[in-house]
Amino acid sequence: MNYKELIKDWESEELYRFNMYDLSGKGLYEGTINFLSTVGLPTSAAPFLSFAGDSERELSSISDTFETGEEKHKYFLSIGSDGAGDPVCIDLGNECQVLIFNHEEDFEPTFMNSSVRELFQFLTLYKRFVEEVIRVNGEDAFLDADFTDSQYDELKKALEAADKNALRANTFWAQELAQLLGNREYYQNHK
Repeated sequence: MNYKELIKDWESEELYRFNMYDLSGKGLYEGTINFLSTVGLPTSAAPFLSFAGDSERELSSISDTFETGEEKHKYFLSIGSDGAGDPVCIDLGNECQVLIFNHEEDFEPTFMNSSVRELFQFLTLYKRFVEEVIRVNGEDAFLDADFTDSQYDELKKALEAADKNALRANTFWAQELAQLLGNREYYQNHK
């Protein structure tokens, strides 16, 4: 997928482009550094994610940020967080995959995406899904989980094409898709 095309989806919102010098010397792949410094990530994106909007703070490992004392946590560079404060990290020891760590469960990792490029694609595809649901089904449609099977299937198919590993069992995005369906069932039963 062409990233220049994807960036157009974010023209009305802020993309945070990481400082190339802050990324250098951290153990990141060159492609990861180029992507984060050239394209960047949205400062805020559904589902309740935010990325390094505080330019005053230098990127650091979850070992340093959360003072876990765990040697293995030195290899997870925090680039953002979810709504619960769980850090979204790049795994420096595993091909710069993106993981999220549950800080209430001893920083148990959950796979998100194969790279920051795929993460950006997922955020863009999810954004398009939210906008489509609102446009077609009404202003409160997404909040009320009022989407059709067709809209859901289109999202899932696009996500699978972008990064099939991110939809394996027990991944962040597989859980998110299951939650979408669970929310829809709940709202349909409580109308």
